[in-house]
Amino acid sequence: MSSSNTAPISISKDITFVLTVKVYIDPSQTNEFFALFKPAYESVLAEPECRFFIVNTTQEPRCISWVEGWSKDVQWFMAEQMTKSYYQPYLSKTEGMFIKPREFEFHTPQEGMCHFKLPLPQID
Repeated sequence: MSSSNTAPISISKDITFVLTVKVYIDPSQTNEFFALFKPAYESVLAEPECRFFIVNTTQEPRCISWVEGWSKDVQWFMAEQMTKSYYQPYLSKTEGMFIKPREFEFHTPQEGMCHFKLPLPQID
């Protein structure tokens, strides 16, 4: 461990795949998009198979991206997760906002190269 107050945590045995998604919307619709996105985000994050969910607004003002880590495989995700009813309000109301097609990719973590460094609590 380094002298900093962080500890690397290996998650490669618990992450089966990582999903990255990008959507492109008019910047004037960002607040409306996130109002519709947040309930789905909170529901997904509460799923026991979801290991992390990170939302990022990129350098491109029309692009919103996110990353999800899952403990089950892609086949399970498509058959079981993506069919959950809480996606429908988000999908039905936001897809019309997209100014270009949604982009998504599935990634498999490389063994031994899937770590997080989290701050350690200060002990006084």
